[in-house]
Amino acid sequence: MSQPESAIPVGPPAYEPRRPTLIATAAFTLWPLLLSLPMFAGMWLASQWSDQYTAGLPFHAWSAEWFKRSGHLPLWNPEIFGGMPFVAAGSGDIFYPTWLLRFVVPVTTAGNLSFSLHYILAGLFTYLLLRRLRVGWTGSVVGGLAYELTGLIASYPSPGHDGKLFASTMLPLILLALVLALRDRRWQGYPLLAAATGLTLLGHFQLAYYSLIVAGLFALYLTLEEAGDSKTGERVMRLGLALIAVLVGFGIAAIQIMPFFEYIPFSPRAQGYSGFEGSSSYAIPWDHVPEFFFKNFVGARETYWGSNPIKLHSEYLGLPVVVLAALGATVRERRRQILWLGGIGLLFLLISLGAATPFYKLWWAVMPLVKKTRAPGMAFYVVALVTAMFAGLGVERALKGEGKRVMMPVLIIGAIVALLGITGVFGHIAETLAAAKATAAGADRSAILWGAVTSGLALAAAAAVLGPAQVRLTSRLRALTLILIVGADLWLNARQFWSYTKPYGRDPVIDRITATPLPYRVFNPPGPGTYPGSTLMAFDIPDLFGYHGNELRYYDELWGGKNEWRNLGVLPLWDLWAVHYAILPAGAQTLDSIPGFRRVLDSVTIFDGARVKLFERVDPAPYARVVPGAVKTDSATVIPALIDTRMDFSRIVLFTNDQPVIPEPLKKMPEPSPSRATLTAWQPGRMTVTLDPVPPQPSYLLIAENWYPDWQATADGQPAQVLRGDYSLITIALPAGAKVVELTFRSKLYELGRTLTIASLAGLLIALLAAVVLPRRARHG
Repeated sequence: MSQPESAIPVGPPAYEPRRPTLIATAAFTLWPLLLSLPMFAGMWLASQWSDQYTAGLPFHAWSAEWFKRSGHLPLWNPEIFGGMPFVAAGSGDIFYPTWLLRFVVPVTTAGNLSFSLHYILAGLFTYLLLRRLRVGWTGSVVGGLAYELTGLIASYPSPGHDGKLFASTMLPLILLALVLALRDRRWQGYPLLAAATGLTLLGHFQLAYYSLIVAGLFALYLTLEEAGDSKTGERVMRLGLALIAVLVGFGIAAIQIMPFFEYIPFSPRAQGYSGFEGSSSYAIPWDHVPEFFFKNFVGARETYWGSNPIKLHSEYLGLPVVVLAALGATVRERRRQILWLGGIGLLFLLISLGAATPFYKLWWAVMPLVKKTRAPGMAFYVVALVTAMFAGLGVERALKGEGKRVMMPVLIIGAIVALLGITGVFGHIAETLAAAKATAAGADRSAILWGAVTSGLALAAAAAVLGPAQVRLTSRLRALTLILIVGADLWLNARQFWSYTKPYGRDPVIDRITATPLPYRVFNPPGPGTYPGSTLMAFDIPDLFGYHGNELRYYDELWGGKNEWRNLGVLPLWDLWAVHYAILPAGAQTLDSIPGFRRVLDSVTIFDGARVKLFERVDPAPYARVVPGAVKTDSATVIPALIDTRMDFSRIVLFTNDQPVIPEPLKKMPEPSPSRATLTAWQPGRMTVTLDPVPPQPSYLLIAENWYPDWQATADGQPAQVLRGDYSLITIALPAGAKVVELTFRSKLYELGRTLTIASLAGLLIALLAAVVLPRRARHG
């Protein structure tokens, strides 16, 4: 085995401040601070197309409020799509440490702080990784900035993807932990690896999947190429300890992971994500590739003209960063390191491109769980990290004067790019590529122009600092100028994706609805003109629909298909789900009346400026009802029967053939039960139903919430069978004479996961203490 590359001496850094990490942290703080200035005026980092606006705030505000009321996290969410498991279905960063902020500051402030802090950490962790890989101070800071502000990561606030930011932030920390553990043989690396793995899993599952693949490949590199004179047995042992640390990370996240995997068969993704086409959707198409180098090339939001349905983010790597990365990729002393890192970057570039190359078909066919995911373009954050690391190496090489001869041609190229941008060449190319979307590209022309100009000028300026001007500048001024150029170029791209709004609050419609005691539901049709997404959930108002993306598939099918909702206007289904209010857009193009409802508010302005009408049901539909008979039939016939206006929900309940029940055969349609069900206690995941008069014969109790296997019931203290009736509803088999039914949502896998998480955290704490105390004792003999 040849000498490890880490042992090859590297020249002294061109500039090293007295407090290098502190000054580097200041550099990583400057740009997020500038982007965060509106926060100090009480603004919220969210826009109306952001997941934070339509789902993040509602999920977090609702769960924090119910935690305060009940003393525990609600496991069942009855507020959207007829109810779903709150933890198992995935409802944002439920257990990520920043959730604790919601108990001391407003939810919107907690979200602001979470975003800003993680940008600083992303830069700092990349810096520490590069320093541990023996890159000089300037190269490490440039690499940190290149990752922290790379287009994909810097634009996460636009779609509101805080979980992706958390997971992306942890990737350089995972690699740093591996370097400490496997190459440097420092025990601190193992608990650090466990913690970083757990946080990644708690941040975003799909990105965690990618990060663990990166970690595995990087661990192999360190074991095979950087282990020095270690024997095979020692290498295998350290690799095994790293694997154990990763498993402890899974244990830390078990409280979220175990319920999630239980949920998969009941989610819309149970059968995969609509085949290969669905799994490869929202990859990076070829027409996005120029934006790797030039800001704004394919636009975003209303100016987007590329191949995907929408685009709310950026893929700009930074033109100076890319050129520095190309310079760094040719460092001879690190050729094995570059080959491994380059191979990782190439792998994830191919994943990001999705169906644009044949490779993804193989990846989709071979790799586990990939069929249940989509948007492989999100894997581009790995490419961004590799590019940032190479850029750090490139700075190191340039400051040694090794790349000086190429800087003058690079300066000229930068000037040419800026000149072509001014003349509108890139805008014309975009309009040609846009074809049918040329109008959107035309609207983006000025942004494309300035994007190309500023990218070209940034490249020229960086080349000037590292080339002709290098001998005229002091080492400190050269380093700080280069850091400023790279940071400013990426900041110019990032700022358009940091949109702010005032946090939304109550309005007359919300006040009117919340005056009615729960439980009930509100029909708030998906689409523009009414309350967006799941925003009603923030005010504890159960919405018949909402915004989530991973609701129970039986509910989607009952309403006519996910995002199609073909049965949305079937009023009998409104009765089945206890719809008490209906909100419709105000205006001549909407309904002026609804059978069985009366208008109570007309053309009222809601918090986002839209004007709506509010209808209230004249005779409220029951939230719980007793049905005397049942029919078991093929699942294909249940929904057509339920939407048939002749269907009488008070007489029979329909079961699909997979339900473990054998109803009494019906000789004729039974009369409605004389028993009346009254909810005497209700909260998320727990309810008490009183039956008066009691049912004279074995019957069925239907609750207007979704069935899920974790629901448990008792009738007069005895266990009662919980079934899925009328395709999606909670249905309890009642004995004759039953008086009181208790329902509780209890997840055994959640409880097991919670135990594993507590045990793993305890083990991590012990490992951390041991990693700190034992080396000190060894030093003091």
